[in-house]
Amino acid sequence: MKFSIRLAAMLLVLTAGTYAHAIQPGALKPVASPDNAFVLAQGRQLELGVSDGLVHRVLTSNGYSEIRITRRRMTKARAEACKGGKKYDVEISFDGRIRRANEIGSCRREIDIGIAKQILHKTGFRKIQINPSGNGFLAVACRGRNRLRLAMNRYGDIQSEKALGRCGGDLGVHDIVAQLRARGFSRIRANRERRGGFSAVACRGDNKLELRIDNDGFVVSERSTGRCDPAIHPANIPALLARYGFSRVEVIDRQLPRYMAQACRDVERVEVSLDRYGEIVDERRIGRCEPALSSVQLEALLREMGYGSVQIVDKHPGGFIAEVCDDKARLQLSLTVYGETVSQKELGRCESRRVRRVLKDLEKRGLTNPTMFVVGCRKGMRVRLELDRYGSVIESKMKGSCPQEKRSPSRRR
Repeated sequence: MKFSIRLAAMLLVLTAGTYAHAIQPGALKPVASPDNAFVLAQGRQLELGVSDGLVHRVLTSNGYSEIRITRRRMTKARAEACKGGKKYDVEISFDGRIRRANEIGSCRREIDIGIAKQILHKTGFRKIQINPSGNGFLAVACRGRNRLRLAMNRYGDIQSEKALGRCGGDLGVHDIVAQLRARGFSRIRANRERRGGFSAVACRGDNKLELRIDNDGFVVSERSTGRCDPAIHPANIPALLARYGFSRVEVIDRQLPRYMAQACRDVERVEVSLDRYGEIVDERRIGRCEPALSSVQLEALLREMGYGSVQIVDKHPGGFIAEVCDDKARLQLSLTVYGETVSQKELGRCESRRVRRVLKDLEKRGLTNPTMFVVGCRKGMRVRLELDRYGSVIESKMKGSCPQEKRSPSRRR
């Protein structure tokens, strides 16, 4: 039985040991995880393709919230997000365009600052100072004798609590800063005085002021000491955070009253909130940052993502140029050293080579007596066929049973 088999439909096993070892990516064994990341044998996790920061930035700037990424590929990603009380399934391309948005359900109703304060009262908080912050609210409140800083989303869920000190007349520097911020001051630097009370330097608008504050938190005097720097532009946030020791900065929310960015600090990935003047007002750890990819790692991960005929054609300090097959399209991908897609170019169609041509090319590279196998299912049994250079079956072996395919119910016509 002779037949022509295209390379795209077969599993190639090379029995010549030296060459097979040469093409293995070392000890690297990528395994797909449920969240579309890849876990390597060394225990490290790498995110490849359209980045989380890009997805959040695009959807947030278009009015979406409650964003959950459901699928990520090299040139596109999908997420579920809320807008106007409705839930959408949204597809985003690598260049930041929303390719489609399908309504799939409803979302919870968003609350205003008044309802947020009522929720905190009902939860047992008192002496509440609350302000809008990013996609939610930031509050300072007392519970028992403890003063806490609370982050709440726009649906009323308390997402984090941080102790600031004691309530009941025992104010600390954190309390003074929180109270001054609630009164419209910014860029606050406060200190406790030895004789009692507090002193602070802060800005109100463009005016720089020196403040004296009593033990109850009231401003008893203020003196102008000059002008404050103007508000920052969102485009300057990456450079600003770089001075603070962050790298790989992605601004995901460019709208006031709070800017939000995701960035790496050492091996931690952090979400940072900044005010209009570039001060970091909150940060939280959201994951892990990984080092740059090698060519071998990138090639292995591209294959694991389902791309065929992968070739890394160029590596430079800023990243890689790779050529891959996606279905029948031949693509050229420009990628960063962290695996993020910068650009995509279609080169034409991908054509599978004949078996004979594949073996001839391998022999030119020094491989002798190669054997080719194809593995598939036939009548519920898994079969491995050994082929010669003309595609004829030399030997057939049973390898067990095949998993049953799930068939969709037939439709009535």
